[in-house]
Amino acid sequence: VAPFLAPFLARHPDWLAALAADDLAAPLAREPLEAALDAALAEAGDDGAERALRRFKYRWLARIVLRDTALPLARSGETLADLSLLAELLLGRAVAIALRRNTAKLGPPRWRDAAGRERDAAFCALGLGKLGGEELNFSSDVDLVYVYEAVADAASGPQERAPLDWFGRLAQEIQQLVGAETEDRFLYRIDLDLRPEGDRGPLAISDAMLAEYYENAADHWEKVAFMKARPVAGDLELGWRTVREIHPMVYRAAMDTAGVRRIRSWKQRVGEVRGSGGDGFDVKLDPGGIRDVEFVAQAFQLLHGGRIPQLRDRSAQRALARLAEVKILPSADVERLLAAYRFLRRVENRLQMEDERQVHALPKRPDALARLARAMGHLGDDATAAFLAALETERAAVRAFDEAFALESGAESLIGLFARHQPRLVASPETRPLMEALAARFAQEIEASPDPVLATNNLDRFVEAVGSRRFYYELLLDRPELVGRLTALFAGSRFLSALLAKNPRLIEPLFADPNVLLLSRDELRADLAAIRAELQPAEADFESDLEALRLFHHRHVANVGLLDMDEKITRAECEGALTDVAEVTLEAALGVAQREVARRRPPSPAAAAARFAVVGMGKLASRELTYGSDLDLVFLYALESADAVERMEAQEHCVRVAQRLISALETPTPSGACYEIDSRLRPSGNQGALVTSLAGLRDHYETSALLWERQALLRARAVAGDASAGAAFEALRREQLHRPLPDDAAREIHRIRLRMERELAGETATHRDVKRGRGGLLDVEAVVQWLQLRHGPAHPELFAVDRTERQLAKLASLGLLAQAHARVLADGWEFLERLSSRLRVVENRSISDLDVERGDLDGLARRLGYAPGARESSARRALLADYARHTDAIRRVYGEILGVS
Repeated sequence: VAPFLAPFLARHPDWLAALAADDLAAPLAREPLEAALDAALAEAGDDGAERALRRFKYRWLARIVLRDTALPLARSGETLADLSLLAELLLGRAVAIALRRNTAKLGPPRWRDAAGRERDAAFCALGLGKLGGEELNFSSDVDLVYVYEAVADAASGPQERAPLDWFGRLAQEIQQLVGAETEDRFLYRIDLDLRPEGDRGPLAISDAMLAEYYENAADHWEKVAFMKARPVAGDLELGWRTVREIHPMVYRAAMDTAGVRRIRSWKQRVGEVRGSGGDGFDVKLDPGGIRDVEFVAQAFQLLHGGRIPQLRDRSAQRALARLAEVKILPSADVERLLAAYRFLRRVENRLQMEDERQVHALPKRPDALARLARAMGHLGDDATAAFLAALETERAAVRAFDEAFALESGAESLIGLFARHQPRLVASPETRPLMEALAARFAQEIEASPDPVLATNNLDRFVEAVGSRRFYYELLLDRPELVGRLTALFAGSRFLSALLAKNPRLIEPLFADPNVLLLSRDELRADLAAIRAELQPAEADFESDLEALRLFHHRHVANVGLLDMDEKITRAECEGALTDVAEVTLEAALGVAQREVARRRPPSPAAAAARFAVVGMGKLASRELTYGSDLDLVFLYALESADAVERMEAQEHCVRVAQRLISALETPTPSGACYEIDSRLRPSGNQGALVTSLAGLRDHYETSALLWERQALLRARAVAGDASAGAAFEALRREQLHRPLPDDAAREIHRIRLRMERELAGETATHRDVKRGRGGLLDVEAVVQWLQLRHGPAHPELFAVDRTERQLAKLASLGLLAQAHARVLADGWEFLERLSSRLRVVENRSISDLDVERGDLDGLARRLGYAPGARESSARRALLADYARHTDAIRRVYGEILGVS
């Protein structure tokens, strides 16, 4: 099977003894293999490194060959993984040796910048191709890209060499160590053609230049090749950082159909030039070969990898398996492709085992072909015929799938979408023309939309929700303008699309008049009453009340979102409108709760005399609600009676009202829920009573309230319930805010702020928390609230509940905040608020969740107004640069004003 190993086994009979004693049932394990390699190198010393590396390779290659001959085809992927692991460890040690040798010749890779600071530059070899995918064959080249850490303004370095020169010499040292032929053959053939500019480019490139190349100059095929990149030797942290930086330039949020067509064309051209040309069979490049299977995996990764990170696997086999896991391909199709791929890769390995040469063409000589057939497990006189028949079966399966894999037209694709959810409507001769016409209309609008993939995915969810209710399809055909507006919504907002999918009945009223802008409070109340009147029965009915609240809430949140997406309202108007919707909903829900509690248990005279109020906290109070916001509420009541029994009766009644109110807003119904309620800002949080008397609230603030609770009072106002109780709370609030601050107030605010950052933000190199992270929204709020608490007693207007940007303007106009600081905080606040709002309405993600690796970040950046630039990811990079600039500036001002480092 592998005659090239015979000379080594003859010179090293101890290898045969070791193989005989080895447990070949298990694949190679990294740690013991690494230890054995280090021991061999230590024994050989630096002068014997080349020989030690090569002998180690062939010693363990013998094990891999022997094990592979007995391995079932279904597990043949283990051989590819073993070959990749062996190469990775050998290359890792070779790079370390080359680094030592280059340092001995030229000095360490250390440079001094213009300011006189010294800095070492790291180095990493990225593996691409089969090595990157951990699917190396017996005689693969190893595709490498050498990357070193950029050194800004390098003024001087070892022997006055620039980093480019030093690491170029290192690349030559690695080539000599790894690629040179000796009496012990070679270690690996290194192929550097995948580096920027190919054989015309520098042997090594800085991480910054590599990222710039992929952003501004890389061809599409180069980006496809980089899908398999991973660090294999040197500084792995630098390598992964570089890969993460470039990946968003590879995986696009939009479905890259043009990219798929380009790689199909490129694959066909390569096959025509380098394949067998019809004379025999090239297992790698000819139709039905290895490259066809890999094309399927890469094509689906290009189409869906930007939105589905699980598909971004470097291994062709694992990528195919993931396609089944996420339901993009049927499991049976994936299993068939994987079986063919394993068979073809084993043929490739058997060809290359003979003389460790890069052979992909089937031999033409009958004896050589018969030897290959026997190596593939076919015995007897008809071995060759049986092998060729098996090969043709696998090729036919691959060709059939490859030929069937075509990019459908938009209308065909949408008919398939409708058929998947509503097969009866598509199959019926009566309704199929309707569905075809609707598919054609949607396809035209989707193709012209800014994000066809997002639009299609959201249409998919909508069709699933509509079900077989023919009315909606007829409505969309009768009113074609609705299709355009729906598509704009589907292409622009996951949040609003999800809302509409749950409530398709909103289509007609929501899109009835595109010129309707925001409604006043009275108009909102009238609309809620009209919705309730449309529902039966007309008499008081709790279920109908809940349904009316939800329809009202969903309709008007969606209306605000549409106006926001069309930029017909400002951010302040949007947040004010969402707050109006919340308060009208709260007001109505409170009426429903009070009626239901009274119906079930009529209140005692003392309970009836209790004046119940709902206090909004946080963004509800300051009229800064965003999409999907929780409502922070505190429930209280006022009662003049001093009788303990009457106070207890009032307390119990008000608790029942508060519980019923929370239920009315939170309870999921077929139409969803209105809001999540957070009542943890009440005295003693979750351990305290749900409802507090005004007297009890005063006692808490005067005896045991912490500083953060006084901060919370800066954004607190009555939003529903008894007006006199609300006025009494406002008087209490201002009274407490005028109390003297403790001496360590600034330090305590800073301590709480940092605790939230450490424990809740969870920021990493690739994840940012817009709200709680470093330099985030809470930094701005902490500065504003500290200045309010500090200066409010002398300037009572600062205690009025207001939007954050207005508070900043007040502080600046009073001379309490430097104009430069006010501009930094106001600009940063506007940037972060707008970003968080888009995260919710466009992506339907947490307003705090900014993942810099997500492929959809480019689309989000473009919707925020960033120009796409000449290359993919320009908008994303500009957005992230602005994010870093604003948060750095906010944190700097935060530190200066609170007097902390």
